Amino acid sequence: MLDFLFAHADVVNAVLNGLMVLIWTAYLHLFLVNHLRQSRSVIHIDIGAAQGARSRCLVTNLSPNPIYVQGIIADLVHNENKVRTIVTERNEISEDDVENPLARTNRGTLHPGHTVDIGSLSDLVSRARISLGENWSADQIDSVTITIVAIPGHSDRIVGASKTFCAEECEGYIKFTSQRILTYQLRPRETRAEFSDILRDQTQA
Repeated sequence: MLDFLFAHADVVNAVLNGLMVLIWTAYLHLFLVNHLRQSRSVIHIDIGAAQGARSRCLVTNLSPNPIYVQGIIADLVHNENKVRTIVTERNEISEDDVENPLARTNRGTLHPGHTVDIGSLSDLVSRARISLGENWSADQIDSVTITIVAIPGHSDRIVGASKTFCAEECEGYIKFTSQRILTYQLRPRETRAEFSDILRDQTQA
């Protein structure tokens, strides 16, 4: 055996070097995958705590890093007509009803694992109605898509997530449900291209 190894030393060295390269490549791949997983922002949107339009809309930061919620956008379908508006500010709450002005906005930092209640679906529709100058109510909405646009604490890019809730009649009241359990995570490029202008308008308002 030793004679064989000595006789084919060059081949053995080449094989060992190749195996070493493969091992280090595998380690590098695992490191990169872990790094990307750790730096990826994951935002979950759900509803609960009540029924129908009174259901609370809950946003949870499932990322390993804090995020700053920059804006909340609602896409509403009413009689097959789709409208989009910003619903970040709690304009359904009067300034006289709160001592802390920050209670009238959903902007702010959301730490890892934390959940924030951004209002009921009825509240979100009311904000949209006020913003658009419409007079319909939440019970007249066919569906509402909520999009959270945020800035992750570990980078200077914007990220986003969205989920659609469809209305259906259930035992005399309107029930909102989503066909997806998971929240759709928008790609950074997609988020930047689609929502930068509308968020800029929000900031300048």
